[in-house]
Amino acid sequence: MTNVLRLLFNRAERAELKDRIRRRKNWLKKPGEERTALLSTRDLENLHSGQRCFVLGAGSSISRQDLNKLQGETVISVSNTFVHPLFETIRPRYHVLPPLLSSHGELYSTEKFVSWLREMEQKTSDAAMVLHIGDRNMIDQNGLFRNRSVHWVDYISWNGNFNLPVDLSQIPKIWSVSETAVTLAVYLGFSEIYLIGFDHDWFNGKLVYFFDHTKEHAMKPDQANLDFADAEFQMRRHADIFRKYKYLYSIRKNIYNANENPSHYMDVFPKVDFDEVFLRQ
Repeated sequence: MTNVLRLLFNRAERAELKDRIRRRKNWLKKPGEERTALLSTRDLENLHSGQRCFVLGAGSSISRQDLNKLQGETVISVSNTFVHPLFETIRPRYHVLPPLLSSHGELYSTEKFVSWLREMEQKTSDAAMVLHIGDRNMIDQNGLFRNRSVHWVDYISWNGNFNLPVDLSQIPKIWSVSETAVTLAVYLGFSEIYLIGFDHDWFNGKLVYFFDHTKEHAMKPDQANLDFADAEFQMRRHADIFRKYKYLYSIRKNIYNANENPSHYMDVFPKVDFDEVFLRQ
């Protein structure tokens, strides 16, 4: 079989074929109920075609932007952004979390996750939740988001290939929840996607947000747990993140950096002025 593949395909094509076969095998190993939950996200494909959206990150730069302007806009928010004083005014349509147990389970107890999620449930109003299927049992067993729309997503390994179709049931593994949020925006079919609070300014500190993480984050992230995240780690991490951004941008070339951060180095997307975006309505 290997010899036949070598005759029919070049090295890159063989690698892509093997990757597809591996993804298919892993998919079939999932319980039927889990596959059904993941496949239901297909109802979201191109749901917002022709519209624009704003993806709200937690970077400190949003403190210098007038987020009142987001009222009436379609907003995708992430993680702990619900502590922003204007969150209720902004009223995001979707709220996205990274994998919890699989990526942070060694740092935090289930009780701490549940406490944070309960606060999130109260403060995110009727936003549709986008959550990792690996956290489903914890969320269901604790009666969380029962009266809310929940979209379950999953992650797969990725070799950086741009030919991978966008699929919420098979998102390339992430380093940052921002990657999932942008993937969601692309999948929803928005014609214009504006990013704010995507500072990626790790060189200014490991826990730099628009909020005080020691007082306004139920998880109380501890900088001591991030001692491993030195400059080399962050540069390798961000190389992967920016590669993902380039992949997502290549699909429609309609993602824009509307950050208010003079020291940012995110040059993957065209830079636009946040305030001027609202003059073009």
